[in-house]
Amino acid sequence: MTTDAQAFAALQTLTPADAVAYLQGRGQLTETFGWQDLWQEEHALQFTISRLASADLLAALQDKITASVQGDLSRRDFMRDAHQMLSDAGWWGKREVVEPSTGEIHTTTFDPSRLKLIFDVNTRQAYAAGQWSNLQRSKHSHPYLRYITKRDERVRASHRAWDNVTLPIDDGFWHTHYPPNGWRCRCRVVAVSQAEFDNGVTPNGAAMRKQAPDVVMRDWLNRRTDQVEQVPAGIDPGFGYNAGQARQVALQRVVQGKLVELDAQTGAQLWHSLQQAMAAQQLQTWQGMVQQVASTKRASGAAALVHVIGPATQQALRDHGVMLASAAVLMRDAELLHAIRDTKLARGAALTPEQWAELPTLLESATPFLDTQDQALVYAFELPERAGKVVVRMNYAEKARFGDKRARVTANFVQTGGVIDADNTLEQRYIELKK
Repeated sequence: MTTDAQAFAALQTLTPADAVAYLQGRGQLTETFGWQDLWQEEHALQFTISRLASADLLAALQDKITASVQGDLSRRDFMRDAHQMLSDAGWWGKREVVEPSTGEIHTTTFDPSRLKLIFDVNTRQAYAAGQWSNLQRSKHSHPYLRYITKRDERVRASHRAWDNVTLPIDDGFWHTHYPPNGWRCRCRVVAVSQAEFDNGVTPNGAAMRKQAPDVVMRDWLNRRTDQVEQVPAGIDPGFGYNAGQARQVALQRVVQGKLVELDAQTGAQLWHSLQQAMAAQQLQTWQGMVQQVASTKRASGAAALVHVIGPATQQALRDHGVMLASAAVLMRDAELLHAIRDTKLARGAALTPEQWAELPTLLESATPFLDTQDQALVYAFELPERAGKVVVRMNYAEKARFGDKRARVTANFVQTGGVIDADNTLEQRYIELKK
């Protein structure tokens, strides 16, 4: 008999590689004493089973779930092996555990029902994250998603209301309503081509619903933290996020940190191997920072990756005596705020916020130059009607915030940017470099 989890995987028609990468990436094992302790996106890099205060068992159960996603272990196999491991360690049935930070005594139970829930929640989130990666790679041919329920008596009324909702893959609805949307949720999405969307009819003859439903937020008290969270109505608390997006954001932060740590040549090789999968998230993260700076007119010291200097440009710099410490090109929101000041925009000398938002794309096609006077790296690129440039400080030590962490790093930082005047040919003090 096919289990729900296996049926869910089969319906996705994807290879498990992305889903396995998602699970294996959650290398941080976290002991928690309530499912609320890890909130939504935090699950992207952390694996936990509430009130299982044993790192060894957490690691072993994570390995079993990963093997299941790979297709090497059925849910029946997982249930059998997990039961044996928990029994041998004295965790089967009811057990009291003490929360170290408070001294509070909790009762936890491991039984077949709990194991099924652990298996189903983790495998469905893994497949959802893996599918999101595939959907991003194919969105040029299938730019829409359609929400699908099981259409039986077990479907929640709120989820039934979203059946056949068909929206662009980048619509904000999928930030909160990308399934699974609750405990034991069996909903899914399928990719829709432009021709199918224009036709407006699903394979079973029902009409697509092309209007995004209103997303109504409600207050929910997290009793573990005593904080009031905003959760979407109709979605179980803790499920109102997109597991695939969360995973991509987490990976982007990890990759950005690695690029800063690695030597320039190795960093460029790493980025080359990951660029296809990471470029879209890199652009999205950067554009989010530009939007925030442009709207709030404030800076917090946050930094974002905008470019990675390739091997040919690195070699050209070495030929001129410049050895890069890192391949990463970063920009802080403080410099971005200065660059898009209203006064500079009024003079027509600056790049617009819309042009700054496209900086990673512009730099991919830009021509690099070495400024021999200031020993800076200058990228020149084409804009409508004229050209633009950005100036990069090489091997610059700067304090920057990456996510929730603040650190001083040595990398290459965008200092400023603007338009190139017609009489500024970049010919005398600038040496053109290979790309």
